[in-house]
Amino acid sequence: MKKYLNFALPIIAMTILLSGISCKKKKDDLEFRITLSKFFTAVQKKDYKALASTLYLYDEILNRFGEEGASKIEFKKKIDEIYDSYMKEIQEGHLNFDPYGIKAAKIMGLGKGFYYLTVKFEMNEEDGYIILKHSFSYDKFDYSAFPYGTTLFFLGCPVGKIYKIIRGKTYKKNKRFYLKEIQTKWYFKRDLNNNWKIVKMEILKDTAKCQKSFRIEY
Repeated sequence: MKKYLNFALPIIAMTILLSGISCKKKKDDLEFRITLSKFFTAVQKKDYKALASTLYLYDEILNRFGEEGASKIEFKKKIDEIYDSYMKEIQEGHLNFDPYGIKAAKIMGLGKGFYYLTVKFEMNEEDGYIILKHSFSYDKFDYSAFPYGTTLFFLGCPVGKIYKIIRGKTYKKNKRFYLKEIQTKWYFKRDLNNNWKIVKMEILKDTAKCQKSFRIEY
């Protein structure tokens, strides 16, 4: 009996070891998603302080100027330029997405309570990235909360096209091609305080899916 017991002990030990490995917590994207959530909310509120805490752009400006006061002024100037170009471009009907994701966050309605699907992510010690899938249902949304005459801006196809829709106005069917789905890629880097910050964002145009609009009134 002792012979069989000695043989069984290594097997039991190996089983416990493997069980411990399989139960080890799988790395998730929560840290990236928390930073994105703060960033998306900051974009909607135009909160410069929160934007500085989530964008690596501020760290780069601070390294360049060396003085905090001057860095804040330069950072605010850069953010204002992006917001101003966004307002101009949506009126003109074509959006040029900025490399920091501010315009994407504005037009895609990202903000508090926004949910998105993580397609892929990679997190290293100092940097990483996350790919998100965004879906849109412009024809199905209930716009009754907006007063008649309100101007709405929808993403169209090809990617970057903007449709300006007036609440209550009648439109022809099959004349508009809205963006149905697209993916974005967000790059991250840790700052000196070990916090994740967004370095840049890319619109993955090859992932775009479009759909015709059959709705005549919004």
